[in-house]
Amino acid sequence: MHKLLTALVAASMLLPMGAFASSIRPGSSSIKPKTRGPKCLVEEKWKPCEIIIDDKGVQGSEGHITKVVQWTTDDKPFNMGGAIGGAVAGGVAGTAAGLGSCLIFGPLCIITAPAIMSGGVTGGATVGGTPRGKFFTIVGDDAQGTRLIQEFYHSSGKEVKEASRLLLTTTKLAEGELRS
Repeated sequence: MHKLLTALVAASMLLPMGAFASSIRPGSSSIKPKTRGPKCLVEEKWKPCEIIIDDKGVQGSEGHITKVVQWTTDDKPFNMGGAIGGAVAGGVAGTAAGLGSCLIFGPLCIITAPAIMSGGVTGGATVGGTPRGKFFTIVGDDAQGTRLIQEFYHSSGKEVKEASRLLLTTTKLAEGELRS
């Protein structure tokens, strides 16, 4: 039993080492930084764009909305690819923690290890699949009175909060509220 426990502990110490084996080196030209900022719906395709929300209205790819009638947000759907990646990462961490629990709980490891491992998989899938971005839809009129609909997407929670705050303060409308 002692030899089996020693082998399990040694194996659990080796699990996270795969993270250090990477072919990416600093200064590599093949690495491109992720573009931050919104993506606008242009001709049924999402393309990077610039959205300006200020006292003059909302300016984007569809034009300059000077009088906002309504603005709303929608959540991004559950990210299945992120959930799978999170489940794998959570499974690795859960396996290491589960096998480590054998040192603490001894024979009760039969119960604790599977519970910790499944918790790691479940927690990783939940965190990895949770959407952080939101779709914005702004309806309003330009200076000539033409009705415009501007749709854009922010990928990070910080950008979503900032855009929502700016829309609230500049339009004096709460989300979903309709100006008459």
